Amino acid sequence: MRHLTYGNQAAMRILRDTHGSTLAETMIAVLVALVGVFSLGGVIFQAMTTNKNQGTEVTRATIYAQDKIEKLLSLDFSSCTQTASSQPAGCNTTGIAASGWTQGLLASGALSPMQATCPSSGASVGYVDYLDTNGIQLTGTSCSALSGTAPSYIRMWQITDVTTTGAPAIKNVTVAVYSQNAVNAAGGKPVIIVTSLLSNPN
Repeated sequence: MRHLTYGNQAAMRILRDTHGSTLAETMIAVLVALVGVFSLGGVIFQAMTTNKNQGTEVTRATIYAQDKIEKLLSLDFSSCTQTASSQPAGCNTTGIAASGWTQGLLASGALSPMQATCPSSGASVGYVDYLDTNGIQLTGTSCSALSGTAPSYIRMWQITDVTTTGAPAIKNVTVAVYSQNAVNAAGGKPVIIVTSLLSNPN
């Protein structure tokens, strides 16, 4: 018969006192791990959804900005640079047929602050339009005609004259598009800004 030394006896006592984890402890550990995994999964899903939505909004805003730039560049340079009262109705690209909204290619306009509602005065009159969720321009005889609709996209543009000596007149056209659905819309920042130059073809 072998006698246990003091060291061996201590080891045996530790083994006897340690019985391992119980089923309840294991279940609690698994539950805590599952909560952590599902929480992380929710954060990843939210990030992916936000990223996808933001990408969609940037794509749409780019298309709408390019559409507005092309419309402004297609205006007749000679008739749409006259005084506002002398311009034909075709120089109005805003969708609002009220007096003072036909500005054509006259130098003015503003890119900010965002005009969430149709302005009745200020630099944005004649230099802002509103689009619905499908990108269709909202139209009316006045600003009050648009008051019942909430636009999804707001396009604002600014036209400046570029000073040139001995060269044809050049206009700098800048369009900013705001999206009501974009993450940064609450901060009042445009989703996209597009700029182009237009010169007098004559």
